[in-house]
This record gives sequence, C-alpha cells and structure tokens, in this order.
Amino acid sequence: MATNVFGVLVILFGLVIQFVHHKYAIYGMLALTLFGAAAAVTLPAMGGASILVANVFMVFFALRIMRITGFAPAVSSLLYPSTGFWLLLLIVYGLVATVFFPRLMAGMTETMVVQRLPGGLSRISLNPLGFSGTHVTQTVYALGSVMCFAASFAFFRMRSAYQYFLGAFFLLCWLNVIFAVLDLVTFATGTADLMDFIHTANYSLMTGVEMGGLKRISGTFPESSAFASFTLILFAIAASLYLDNVRPFLSGFFALAFLILLALSTSGTAYVGLVIVLALLMLQSVAPVMHGGRMRKPLLIYAGSLSVLAIVLLVAVLSPEFVEAIATFFDESLFGKLSSDSGRERGHWNEVAWTNFIDSFGLGVGIGGARASSYIFVLLSNVGLPGAICFALFVLSTLFRRTVPQASSQDHFIIRAIRCGMTASLIAAILVATVFDLGMLFYVLAGGAAVAVFPSVRRAPAASKDGQAGPAQKPLHHAGRLVG
Repeated sequence: MATNVFGVLVILFGLVIQFVHHKYAIYGMLALTLFGAAAAVTLPAMGGASILVANVFMVFFALRIMRITGFAPAVSSLLYPSTGFWLLLLIVYGLVATVFFPRLMAGMTETMVVQRLPGGLSRISLNPLGFSGTHVTQTVYALGSVMCFAASFAFFRMRSAYQYFLGAFFLLCWLNVIFAVLDLVTFATGTADLMDFIHTANYSLMTGVEMGGLKRISGTFPESSAFASFTLILFAIAASLYLDNVRPFLSGFFALAFLILLALSTSGTAYVGLVIVLALLMLQSVAPVMHGGRMRKPLLIYAGSLSVLAIVLLVAVLSPEFVEAIATFFDESLFGKLSSDSGRERGHWNEVAWTNFIDSFGLGVGIGGARASSYIFVLLSNVGLPGAICFALFVLSTLFRRTVPQASSQDHFIIRAIRCGMTASLIAAILVATVFDLGMLFYVLAGGAAVAVFPSVRRAPAASKDGQAGPAQKPLHHAGRLVG
C-alpha cells in the first residue's frame, strides 16, 4: 500500500476532526467528494488500484459522528422501516453474488472488465467470467457506501445538521467553480501540469481534450463526463434552493455558474442531463399549485427560457455561419455520439452487460464483475434482477415518502434540494455510469433524505461547541406514507 502528499493530508485532517466541532466532518466529507481523480492510497498488490480521498476520509467521518451518537442511529438506518434496509439487502446480495457466482459460473459468459497492466496502465477488454481484482475493489467501495449512508443518516439526525450541510454544500460549490476555472486557465496558458496533484488515481485521464475548439472541462475529475455528472448534481441542488428562496444570492449565483460550466463542458451528459433536470425543476415549481400552494418562481424560469430562445433566433438571423458552426459542434458532442467510435464501444459494453444478465439467469456476475455504459445495465449485470429490485425500492422509498412534519420550513426546502440532487445523480448514472459505485456524494445525500422519511426516530444529542453531546430532543413521529 502506498500513499501520496494529498493522501497524507487527508488522513491528518481526518484525525484533526476527531477533536473539533462535528460540523467540520460534513464540511470535509462533502469537499473531498469533489476530487474524483485524486487517490489517497494506491494498492500495488491489486495492480495499482486506487482508493479515492473521499472514500478514505469517510472512515474518519463515520468515526467522528458515531463518537457522538453511538452506533444505534447508524444501525437503525439499515433496519426496516428505514429506507436503508433495502440498501443493506442490495449489498448483502451483492456480496453473496460476488463471492460465489464468478466461481460457480466461471467461463459461462464473457464480461467487460478492467485489466491492470504493468507500469500502472489498464485497459478494458472482454474476458471469460472469473473472479478478478475489480470484484474486490468494487465490493470495498460498495461496503463503504453502506457505511457512508449509515454515518450520514446519524449525522442528519442531529440538531442543526441541515444547516451545517448547507454551509458545506456552498463550500463544495466554491471549490468546484474554482477548479473548473483553473482547469480552463491552466490549459490556455500551457500550465496544466499544475493540476497534476489532483490527478493521482490510476485512471485513464482525458484532461487535455478539445472539441470544436473548446476545452472539455474536466476540473478535478479524470474526464469531462465525470465532471458534468458531478456538476449536474450541484446545479440541481442549487437551483432547487434558489426556487425555495434559501440563501437566494448564493444559490442563484451557483445555479447560474453551474449552468454556464455545463454548457461549456462540451459533454453530451451535461446537455441531456440538463434538459431532464430543468424539466423536473419546472414541474417542481408548478406542482404546489395542485395542492393549493403558490408557484415557485416559475416566471423566472419561463422568462429565462424565452430570453435564451430569443437570443438564439437573433443570432441565427445575424450570423448563419455561427449557427452552422454550433450545429457542427453539437453534432460532434451530442447527436453524432452514438455513431462515433466511443459511442459504438459503449453501446457494445451495454450489449455485453445484457448478455451477462441473461447468461447468469438474471442473478448477476457479482459486484465489479462487468462494466457497462449505463447504471441500468451495470445493476442488471452485476447484481441481477434481485439487486436491481432492492436498489429501486431504496431509491423510491427515499425520494417519494413524506418528510417529517416537525421539520422547519427551511430544513424542508433543503431536504427537497437534497432529493433533487439525488435525482440528478441517478439521471447522470443512467446516462453514463460504468461501475457499481455511485460515489460518496450520492450516499451522503441519501442519508439526509432517508432521515426525513424515517417514521419514528429520536434526534441524536446535539453537539456543543466542543463537539460533546448535549441534551436530546423529543422523538419525532411520522406516518411515513408513500405519495404519488
């Protein structure tokens, strides 16, 4: 096992947060999810597999929270009727599938897996099914996701937790904007090497790619699609907060900033994801009218959409050549994607993943056993139909159950924004996810959303300024009904 300077700093910070106010744990947890290409630890024995900084820090995050709340809240998050029960079933089934199925079904099908090569290189190739290193690494990530969910659940049960989350979220937004701008500036000035300290994971890096004369923004991630997927989550949360008038200056600023960055990213994931997320935000804005409430700033959305349309039409009239160049750009980045070499390759991955699902009798080939280009096919090929059903129940029960009525109005709006972020994460995953792991940010958000629907919980003791436990709040009671 080997580490680097960034990894050492993360470990030291993890030790420090054990002795400061627990709000800094969520600040660190969210901030480090940004570094999607930074390894804290490298495992030479596993062919140079990398463990990201957020995954390492998650252990310290969980330790800090459980030192305050004890183990009971975290354990309760995984027991019925908590929504985490379905996540636990998914991972338990995934473990069984990973340990036994690659051996029982060895050679029965061919899967797309990552092969580690000498010199820290890797490639994705078609190989007969068998137990491999990716089974181990993705299973470790899956176990980490359960721990992250449980620790986040325990954190959000503490007093003022959603307010602390809000502060941590805006810090994450600032960092994402700063590093995206640095990515553009260092590329333009020929100083891209300055960003190497955040590109330490053993991934195939595509950080200096251009499309249509524009730099494909990768920020702190290995490639543009990963940056777009992450930024889409932040955009959905910021836009939802703005529509609910929560810190409107900051949330509005970041929603606009992320909209611009996604537009400039040249990622097809960004463009398709934006269309879906914007449509959902508009529906969310109008939905309160059906229950006798008021619209959530819909005129601003409509006016913005009409303004963009007017500008596009004006440019089309004044500069036909510019419109032709834009059309060529979108054909290259979006519409012609499926017919490109990359598009055909990813389509082939999905075909192979579907074959793995059929050949395994719908049971899957184990977590990490197959790679695809959509989370739907990843689930079906890795954990089969039983795992896919568990995941669907986990998501649906987290997103579509009523929040506790005792939640303050602002906490209610933050919970709604968290759910928007989860939805955006799932949209991006369905479009381009290649592996079982959805990332630590998804499970932090899931923990915050799960607390809001847990039918009968007792708030964990709030921590005082020195981080020690304070008096407990009264229990919260809630019917936990599903809503359509």
